[in-house]
Amino acid sequence: MPYDKMINYIETLFAVFKMFNTKALQKKDKKMQLISVLIYKYILKTAVDNEIDIKTINTIETINLVPFYEYVTYNNIELYDFRKINLDDVDVNNEKDLERFVLTHIYYITQQK
Repeated sequence: MPYDKMINYIETLFAVFKMFNTKALQKKDKKMQLISVLIYKYILKTAVDNEIDIKTINTIETINLVPFYEYVTYNNIELYDFRKINLDDVDVNNEKDLERFVLTHIYYITQQK
């Protein structure tokens, strides 16, 4: 049974992307910009895989992380600990590892003050 709140999930991710990308551009931080691109590509792929037209999603101003946490829980995704991660922990040829890597970034981004 697929996750039934995929549109809400994508809207949440897109809101995080917009916020983070704006900050990256303001700071002219290349690393942040690359992470933004990674998040955006993940959003587009997830939307296509779930037959969701990204142009039709609601752009939300307030980030509600409930869909993010529900998705992570529903799919039993264990986020990385970036304080302990090694280069060989992420297999770039493994879709699940890449998803886990992107979602970990989103988690860390939303936990910053």
